[in-house]
Amino acid sequence: MRKIRQHVNPLGEHFMRVRARPALRPAGLDPACRVEVELGCADAEFSFQLAANHPDWLVVGLEIREPCLERNRERVQQLGLGNLVFAYSNLNVDLDQVFAPGSVDRFHLLFPDPWFKERHRKRRVIEPELVRVIATQLRAGGELHVASDVWDVALEIMEVVEGCALLRNMTAPWSFWRGNPFDAQSRREETTLRREQRVWRMRYVLAEG
Repeated sequence: MRKIRQHVNPLGEHFMRVRARPALRPAGLDPACRVEVELGCADAEFSFQLAANHPDWLVVGLEIREPCLERNRERVQQLGLGNLVFAYSNLNVDLDQVFAPGSVDRFHLLFPDPWFKERHRKRRVIEPELVRVIATQLRAGGELHVASDVWDVALEIMEVVEGCALLRNMTAPWSFWRGNPFDAQSRREETTLRREQRVWRMRYVLAEG
């Protein structure tokens, strides 16, 4: 199995150009079906499980590393999952090109790269403009689901998302959600729990009005 780089610099010139295209809906799915999106999906274990458990949903995995996309598409063909698609996006550059406003039911951002070194922190994915784009693309009652196993990263994400008036914390302001409410689990979450470490989870819903 070919090795894929674990990290790429999302601020590199190659990635800073708008290159994303609208996600294509597979034939046979109801045009009004539920749309679930995993942001920065990597090996997409969460998306594969979600698509297998809900064949009437459209599940979309977005990733900046194109070799990951190629490998995931090969696996889709092997498994025959007609409701799972993968597409390129550098989330902070061209997510707004992938979905129409008000068309996504739930975004999942699972264990984003913490970029621990101080000089690399500018590469972290969550920033106010991305949260605004996510909120714009959610349907009424839509959700942003975030999980991290790094406390500092979780707090940073919470600070940014809590600052968006368009999204409301489903637990309470500045509060985390206990447990996994979904019938799918990323490989990172499985490893974290096996080590008896904490998953810091947040759920935000598009505010009414």
